[in-house]
Amino acid sequence: MSKTKLFSGQKNLITAIFVASFFANLLVLTAPLYMLQLFSRVMSSGSTSTLVVLTTGACLALVFYFLFDAVRQRLASRLGTRLESQHGDTVISVLVQSASATDKRGVQPVRDLQEIRAFVTGPAFIALLDAPWSIFFVGIIFMFHPMLGWISLVGILVLLMLGIANEYFGRSRNEDASKAGLQANALVEEMVRNSDVVRAMGKSPALVGRWQKRAFASMQASTQVVDRVGLLSSFAKFVRLILQIGILCAGVLLVLSGDITPGVMIATSILLSRAAAPIEQSIAGWRSLMSAGLARKRLNLLFASIEDGDRPLEMPEPDGRLTVENATIVVPENQNPLIFDVSFELRPGDSLGVIGSSGSGKTTLARALVGLQPLSRGYIRMDDIALTDWPADQIGKYIGFLPQRVELFDGTIAENIAMMDENAEPAEVVAAAKKAAVHNLIVSLPGGYNAEVGLRGELLSAGQRQRIGLARAFYGEKRLIVLDEPNANLDPAGEEALAAAISNATDAGAVVIVVTHRLNVLRNMTYASLMQDGRMAKFGKARAIVDASAKAMSPTEMSDPKVTPFRSVAKRNADRDKQEVAQ
Repeated sequence: MSKTKLFSGQKNLITAIFVASFFANLLVLTAPLYMLQLFSRVMSSGSTSTLVVLTTGACLALVFYFLFDAVRQRLASRLGTRLESQHGDTVISVLVQSASATDKRGVQPVRDLQEIRAFVTGPAFIALLDAPWSIFFVGIIFMFHPMLGWISLVGILVLLMLGIANEYFGRSRNEDASKAGLQANALVEEMVRNSDVVRAMGKSPALVGRWQKRAFASMQASTQVVDRVGLLSSFAKFVRLILQIGILCAGVLLVLSGDITPGVMIATSILLSRAAAPIEQSIAGWRSLMSAGLARKRLNLLFASIEDGDRPLEMPEPDGRLTVENATIVVPENQNPLIFDVSFELRPGDSLGVIGSSGSGKTTLARALVGLQPLSRGYIRMDDIALTDWPADQIGKYIGFLPQRVELFDGTIAENIAMMDENAEPAEVVAAAKKAAVHNLIVSLPGGYNAEVGLRGELLSAGQRQRIGLARAFYGEKRLIVLDEPNANLDPAGEEALAAAISNATDAGAVVIVVTHRLNVLRNMTYASLMQDGRMAKFGKARAIVDASAKAMSPTEMSDPKVTPFRSVAKRNADRDKQEVAQ
């Protein structure tokens, strides 16, 4: 578990902010002291020279107040910027590494970091820095006269009670509003991501209605929070104004009785106003304080999920021998293992086709082979070294992966092939495209390698995105290439290019594993395996496995709707192979 906290490493900057706050609040005494001196010295003596000296000194002190307050504001701004810059890469790395089908956080941690920065650079944070000084100012008022001190203390305590009540009665509703808001935002992200399906099937009203229910829950809770904060904030202003009237009334009585001077009365009024202001501002900014508190809590939980430990020792460049030993994956959401006791070995230059019906564990196995799905038992080794023992950034250079759903980044084709690496060599990008047999397709497009693909690659067809994704999987010196349904959107020419790409990779010494439903892809592969209910039911030479799978289909099974689509595909491809042999 990581010891990193949100404000870790910011001790010096926070200390500087508190030092600046100390001097800024100390210089607040300039105005009340100036009033005292005016009434006690200038008005009694009528000396204009004394007035000039006092006014000059007060102005000079206020200049320093301006400087310290400005420095404090700038330091707070720097603190917010440093927090986001320091933790931004960590937050995004954790999100990328831990993203899964059950993870509903989305990009909320990034928003949380931005929420913290906005709070630290906002007025509510400065009000919190000033709030402890309220007791100091009340203490000075006590020195002027005990009665004035008690009136001030009672008023400040009433304001503090309002703040505590705001916290006590509003926390749960604010958390409810935050949670409902997160759910509504997550739904909007899903709607935008699947906008084509939503529009094509006319489901916008249904999904908008679903969003409205979640958004209404958030708005309802937010409205209650805002109403409560607004009521307490207005009441705090009322208390402060009553307090000002009360302190002036008491001051006049004390002046008439000769206990204090008019200067003390005015100075007391100024100090009380300064003591009450930060508490009142804190109540008004309570919601931003609560939102920042929730964001800080979520971020600290995120940091706590990071495993501490030394970086694994960097290994020599792998040859590419892949060994899978008793690989088993069990997840809490499913009682049955997703894959169970899978074992096989492939040497550099070998290729493996994984076939099986939907839900048989093919994709889970593919994700495990590239380190995306942790094993519950067993090992996946590259050159006898478990994948978990390799530094992630090192082994990643030698692994290529094409997922079922290919999404590209908003950029050019070349940038997507290089995975947005600004230091990528153009020659390596072109080499990857040629390995994947997609170079001719790219140069035929307007703009070639510099063509923009659009958000998620929407400017390209599904087949083009898949082939660009294939080139991305071939970029660099890959030793293991895993392709999940690489021909799902390919036409016959695309399938021929895929076969050529697999041949190029194996000739270069890479291990290629292809998950597919189309058996014709397996004809030129070294091995094939059949997955059934998470188990590797068969493993052997590709041609033998394909023939055995095709022969397992009978005409009766072909017409049976309960027969899996995979077996229907097997039969169709077997018939086609027989026709080709006959011709």
